[in-house]
Amino acid sequence: MNAPGPGLWAVLLVATPLLLALAAHVIGHRMQAILSWIAPLAMIVLVVGLIQSLSNQGATVYQIGGWEAPLGIAWRIDGLAAAMLAMTAVIVGASCVYAPGYFAGSLTKSNVRKIDVFWPLTYLLWAALNALLLSADVFNIYVTLELMTLASVGLIVLAGSADSLAAAIRYLLLGLLASLLYLLGVALLYANYGVLDIAILGSQLEGNGLTWVAATLMLVGLMIKTALFPMHFWLPPAHAGAPAPVSALLSALVVKASFYLTLRLWFGVFPEIAQPLAAQFLGLLGTCAILWGAVQALRAERLKVLVAY
Repeated sequence: MNAPGPGLWAVLLVATPLLLALAAHVIGHRMQAILSWIAPLAMIVLVVGLIQSLSNQGATVYQIGGWEAPLGIAWRIDGLAAAMLAMTAVIVGASCVYAPGYFAGSLTKSNVRKIDVFWPLTYLLWAALNALLLSADVFNIYVTLELMTLASVGLIVLAGSADSLAAAIRYLLLGLLASLLYLLGVALLYANYGVLDIAILGSQLEGNGLTWVAATLMLVGLMIKTALFPMHFWLPPAHAGAPAPVSALLSALVVKASFYLTLRLWFGVFPEIAQPLAAQFLGLLGTCAILWGAVQALRAERLKVLVAY
């Protein structure tokens, strides 16, 4: 009997959080606390299975439903995706284990309602992150980005304060703007090349003006979601205003996912037009982010704002 391939493990890594979200919506909050321990263990087992299968069979492209690109949707399963999936499992798992005690600190009717909403949204965010890390076509990336953003906004609002609501709305509006810029870039690429698969686009891409415009739109959209300086202003209020288990997910995973996509597109779709000057410009912005973030952290009066900066 053949061992399960990376494709099966990848499907389980996306399907399992979706099933957990449905289960968390149905069961009571006391059972959710038990599920908060079972879910991380199950997901870590799935990640270990994927890594073991990947080490035996090597990087692979999984065609969902058996439809090959450019008609079908493909997932790319390689070492970078596996490392990010493992990091996601550890961080979301730790947040899930910590959350019951955090919300139980003052178990009011309002907190019970927050717990009932927190778990489905967290598992939906987990599924969106896993699907995003595996996606191998530029439109499927857009879909998973939107799912990740919407789940994150819902989690930020759980704090229930006016500041968290304002931060969530700001994040939502900027997230939608970033997604629109990214989608416009995808539309230009599809109009010019007729394909969405990252590998095929990378092999057909030409360094013309339309490609430059598409690349700029997509990368600027991802930079907004990554909160790269000077487009970082939405991040500290959102992360500082969210509940502690949510802040960990936002800081450690949500902004990193869009940076991961930037790397995928930079080296997979736009290697021919990615000039050294552009890389140096991104490095300059990163340097400015370090310096400005340090200054703002020193001026912060709250611990969560300091950590966010």
